[in-house]
Amino acid sequence: MDAVSSIPRSLKGKRCVELVCLALSLYLLSGCAANVTRSLPCTQVHPQIIDTAPYVKGPHLGIVPFESAEIEIGGGHHEGLLQVRQPWIFGLSKEQKEILYGNAGELASLAFAYELKRQGLRMSLLQDKGEPSSSGCELLLTGKVKRVILNTYGHGTKEGYGSAGNYWEATVFFSNVTLNNMRSNKVIWAGDIQGYAKLENSPAKLDWTMLTVALKSLQGALYLQQMQAAASPLSGMSKGKSYVQTWEADYTIDRYEVSPIEVAARHAAAQFLQNIRALADK
Repeated sequence: MDAVSSIPRSLKGKRCVELVCLALSLYLLSGCAANVTRSLPCTQVHPQIIDTAPYVKGPHLGIVPFESAEIEIGGGHHEGLLQVRQPWIFGLSKEQKEILYGNAGELASLAFAYELKRQGLRMSLLQDKGEPSSSGCELLLTGKVKRVILNTYGHGTKEGYGSAGNYWEATVFFSNVTLNNMRSNKVIWAGDIQGYAKLENSPAKLDWTMLTVALKSLQGALYLQQMQAAASPLSGMSKGKSYVQTWEADYTIDRYEVSPIEVAARHAAAQFLQNIRALADK
């Protein structure tokens, strides 16, 4: 008789349940506890008007919408006082993620461009880099939306229990941002820029009440008891799967007027103008 077969059946079953519980605990608690940006103030939606350098504010600026085909998307949804990022099974649905993240690159690109117009620049959107020669633009701006990180922090239950902060935030990274003088064929400025924004009222809401939590807790306790009393490891795993599914979350996405992706891109555009101003002051 080998060492494994000599282990009593009840002990093996208990050991299996312990391993299942450990795996479920790691699964349920996976993700990073952020709790870093909760104390930051919300970002002003429109940046302050920048004292733009005359050699940029006067000429006609052509902007080729920044490339975003290879954009990297990061972030996730967070719940609870520890702001734990929710694993995929407890997070938002594919359709809900598409609402929040789907047009991130295009949104960031256009927000950057139109913030320059709001700042007083004579700006035109161009189709490609070859268009400025026929459009009368004296300056040309190109770049790439490299990465967007969007995090949502839920309100907890409908009563506000277990709120992660009820806000959302975004960081947008622009690379190879290049401003060219079309007449002299010289680069005025080139580099990378990033913008950050935090807005209150996360649109991702947990569609639970305290009663929902109580019912799920009772159902979960029942499955845990069934796991412990399971006649075989396979049966215990099945009950463990049911326990996990019990805690699958239901979310709604509220309508919103402005995304922190847009606001972060606006502030990145303002930072760009500040960089140009710094060159003029040297």
